[in-house]
Amino acid sequence: MQTLKKLWHPLILSLVLMLAAFIRFGVAPFSAGPDVAQFWSFAEAFRLYGPDFYKYANARIDLFPFQLWGYVYPPVWLGILGLALLIVPSSSATHEMVSINWRLAEKTPIILADLAAGILLYWAVPGSKYRKLLYACLWLFNPAVWYNSAVFGQFDSIATAFLLASLIFLERGNDRLAFILAALAGMTKQHTFIPVAMMVVIVARQFTWRRLSAGLALMAGIAAAISLPFLITGNFVDYFRTVLFPGQVPDYQSPQMFAFNGAAASLTFLHTVKGWDTLGLIKLEIPLLVLAVVTAAVFCYLKKIDVLRGALAGMLVFILFFYRINYQYLVVAIALALFVASRTHYRSEKVMALCLAILPAAWLWLINVATWFVYLEPNGNAMVPILDKLGLTHQGFPDSVYLAFTLVLTLLCATYVYLTFTRWKEPLRSLDPQPMTSASGYAAGAPAIEKTSK
Repeated sequence: MQTLKKLWHPLILSLVLMLAAFIRFGVAPFSAGPDVAQFWSFAEAFRLYGPDFYKYANARIDLFPFQLWGYVYPPVWLGILGLALLIVPSSSATHEMVSINWRLAEKTPIILADLAAGILLYWAVPGSKYRKLLYACLWLFNPAVWYNSAVFGQFDSIATAFLLASLIFLERGNDRLAFILAALAGMTKQHTFIPVAMMVVIVARQFTWRRLSAGLALMAGIAAAISLPFLITGNFVDYFRTVLFPGQVPDYQSPQMFAFNGAAASLTFLHTVKGWDTLGLIKLEIPLLVLAVVTAAVFCYLKKIDVLRGALAGMLVFILFFYRINYQYLVVAIALALFVASRTHYRSEKVMALCLAILPAAWLWLINVATWFVYLEPNGNAMVPILDKLGLTHQGFPDSVYLAFTLVLTLLCATYVYLTFTRWKEPLRSLDPQPMTSASGYAAGAPAIEKTSK
């Protein structure tokens, strides 16, 4: 009986992971949007041009199915795409089709990152194993997470897994691994450097200078090592322009259904409906984002904000002030919000964090998810009746509906950030102690940062 009891929870977790993998891999071969096709062309360009890739990343040559739709990310995802193409060298893609083997090869590492993030939550969430399983399931079966990885094929879950692991290892005292993982998160999707910056600012108050500088040196070293192969060919301008600057210049957010920044969406709506010229106001979001990030960092430092709360607040500041927030950008916030909800002592914070994690999924019932199953050949027509029964085939809502959704999300993000800096002062619940010794010499279970008292 005792042996059966010990095996019960690992068995349940295994079944949960298998089901989460099944609902992802089950639809992955049948859906593909233009991103999946363009990702193939990036991998092919990387194969052809190697370290010179960023010279061609602007997608101006005939190889790319969608001209001028450039690669606007750091190199980690490019390396993963290159590996995927090595595994399926016979794959192909055009503006009309994407081969099944490429769909699976491209989405598999993203799906594995989904599963890894679920395992990380199960491992780190404090409390009973049933509680751990609950929060892991809130991630693994979140429709927004499923859509981004299995249907749309966007890779934000990879950066999310790196960032989540970084925060967990930091709080467990494993500085070196935490800073390495933070660097990998930023070199996968550069906007994760904002929550990482909040993390660094917060620990700067508690770490010794030697401990902090060692971590920063590791981060810089990882970033440099990943960047160096693309710089030795002399493509400095192309590389830094791609990695450090926004992929798209400030513009109206069209179509409205894909606009998730409240200010830009509202200004676009006024332009569309009233004919007002609001583009100049959208451009103001760039300096406002810089000011907001600096302000958030100052508050994180002065208010002694918990490192996880600070990371989530940093991500929400990005969502609030960057003019082009795509749906996949919400994935990082979902994971961090679930982790906060599992550890806060405040009921109001728990409710708000859970809303941040669950609300993005509602958007899928405002669009026609089946579009990506018939957009490119070979299509997945067989999946459309199933999606229809789930209510995932809605279409034709007016722009005002999508604007309302975005404004509710914006209000929720802004309220959470405000209350983080004004109300929620009690430290988050500590992680359960683990039988691990820190790489930086801190004992297992010892906090990486000091917990301030209420």
